[in-house]
Amino acid sequence: MLLSQSTMRTMMAMFTAILTTGLLFTASASQARGSAVIYTAELQTPVEATRHIIKGTVVYCAGTMCKAAKSTSSTRSLCAKIADKVGPLASFSYKGELIDEEALAKCNS
Repeated sequence: MLLSQSTMRTMMAMFTAILTTGLLFTASASQARGSAVIYTAELQTPVEATRHIIKGTVVYCAGTMCKAAKSTSSTRSLCAKIADKVGPLASFSYKGELIDEEALAKCNS
C-alpha cells in the first residue's frame, strides 16, 4: 500500500513539472512573436532571411528589411550595429519615425 502511494505521488509530481515547463515555454514563444516592431531598417542590398542578436535585441532580416522589437540600446547604437552586421542602410526608423540623413550617415560609417 505504501509503495503504490509513493509511486503515484512521484508520477503526479513529474506530470506537474512537465506541464508547468510546457506552459512556460509556450508563453515565452508567443510573447516573442507578439512583440510590436519598434525599429525598422531598410537595407541598401538584399540579404537572406536571418535572425541576429544585436546588443541583446533580436533583429529579423529578409530581403531589404530588418525589424526589431524593444531594445535597451539607444536608437543610434542599434542602427550602427545593424549596419555593421548586415551592411549599409538606406533608412532607419524608430517607432515609425525616420532618423535624419546625418544620423543615418553616422550609422553607416
